[in-house]
Amino acid sequence: MTTPIENTELRSDISKIEQKRQILEKIVDITRAIESMQESLNAVLVLGVASKDLPKDALNLYSSLSGSLRNLPVNKIKEYYSNLEILVKKQLNKILGYSGVNFSESDDIEFITLSSDSEGENPLDLLDSFKRTAQTAVSLRVLLRKRGVQTPGSAIPVTPEVIKQHLNHLEVEETNQRGKIKNKIEEMQQEIGGMIENPAYPEAMKSMLRDVVDNLDQDLAQLAKGAPVERLSFVADAEEIVSVDEQEFDVEEIVIDAVVAEPVSEPAGFSQAAARWLNSPWDVSWDDVRKDQ
Repeated sequence: MTTPIENTELRSDISKIEQKRQILEKIVDITRAIESMQESLNAVLVLGVASKDLPKDALNLYSSLSGSLRNLPVNKIKEYYSNLEILVKKQLNKILGYSGVNFSESDDIEFITLSSDSEGENPLDLLDSFKRTAQTAVSLRVLLRKRGVQTPGSAIPVTPEVIKQHLNHLEVEETNQRGKIKNKIEEMQQEIGGMIENPAYPEAMKSMLRDVVDNLDQDLAQLAKGAPVERLSFVADAEEIVSVDEQEFDVEEIVIDAVVAEPVSEPAGFSQAAARWLNSPWDVSWDDVRKDQ
């Protein structure tokens, strides 16, 4: 006998996973923001100490500087560092305001992921920018030290104790958010596992779904090791995701007992889109995939 895939059933499965992906996207955004704030505030602490006392971790930031910066004359490096130092001090209070929110509250999640400040800048963009600014400032101090120029610690407008309190708060919040990511990934694994067990889906599609589950297993392993969320497969850039566009399998029909089913009336594009969507980054919605068809 033959059994065509019921698109209503596939839509239902896709809808369940889409809902979890949307929630996961928000949690990942929050976790990335927390990680940015932690790295930024740690860099600010380093800026507050004399260059002769820079920790070893700070010295590693030197390697991230471009060749053009490394080859600048000392006076120009000092000028750039002075400008970055002013910018860090100017933005620090706003960053501390973000780092003090309760990330378990939905209003605070929207505050970070959706709001913009008076200048129209999204908080997530500001946090990324601040991290680059603070870390580059540290790198320039390392560069000056390597050139034999010692620099005093910056006069940060808040005490190190205040920054450390914020870092302690962020550590707790990060642990909570990473636990939520783990739970959502496991829920997605269960949903996809049900699709794999569904006899109506062809083996080629199930093979692709198993690859997705394997990626999720790797994500869970990365989370357990404390890796940044940037390394998770759901946060990978689109070009790093293996495309299934060229896979030659017809997911609109299935063979049971070696008999080929008649194609269903809806074009094959629906299930092809489902295959592409399941292997796309977490911030690509089901509607986005359908619009591209």
